[in-house]
Amino acid sequence: MADSLIRQLMSKGEGFFTEVSNNLLANPAFIEVLKKGIAAKEAADKQVAEALKKMNVATRKDLRRLEDRIAELESKLAEIAEKPAPRRRRASSASD
Repeated sequence: MADSLIRQLMSKGEGFFTEVSNNLLANPAFIEVLKKGIAAKEAADKQVAEALKKMNVATRKDLRRLEDRIAELESKLAEIAEKPAPRRRRASSASD
């Protein structure tokens, strides 16, 4: 019974959400405000990135690049460690 009530509530909620979102997306004024909001966010993101760069603070992109490079170097070190070390010849003694 509780499951059925929850399903009904979810169904009504989904229907209401769909109706509201369809009405909003059909409204040209809402679309314009949405576009302006997205443009403002992009501009703010760009300004923040520039400020971080000027302060010499690493961005997520920089950190991701460093993590990738570290992983690459660790892989190369693991390959080197797996190879057997070259054998060194012992120096012959002067009495030979």
